Amino acid sequence: MKKLFQKVWSLLTDKEFMLQVIKFGIIGVITSVLDWCLLALFVRILHIDSMVGNIFSFILSTIFSFWANSKFVFVFDESKGKKRLFITFFLLAIGGLIINEITMLIGDKLLHFDPLIVKIVGILFAAVFNFITRKIILEKKKEA
Repeated sequence: MKKLFQKVWSLLTDKEFMLQVIKFGIIGVITSVLDWCLLALFVRILHIDSMVGNIFSFILSTIFSFWANSKFVFVFDESKGKKRLFITFFLLAIGGLIINEITMLIGDKLLHFDPLIVKIVGILFAAVFNFITRKIILEKKKEA
């Protein structure tokens, strides 16, 4: 337990890591607003089912997220190639989509809450998952 606390503390006091978290948060907010607005467009204006609209908004916002995160947040290991990085990024993002779809299923379809409110909850859960998976799997490892 002491080692875990020390590891967490070292991350929280690491300025480079905290700057990365802040940049990820800013990109995440922009991506989330885009995702939410697209869902609103699909559900409220185009009258697409919320579960289907959620998938469309996810795909479009994930493309933006890849571009923004690769440009401003993470130093991706480009030795794997951009196409492979995007595929890996997208596959990891599917975990976020699953989280969003489960949230939408429970909140919208079962509990009958407004899908735009439910989407916000799903985005928050998925954000944590997304940062951890991208940090561990996609980011280029620092050389010792």
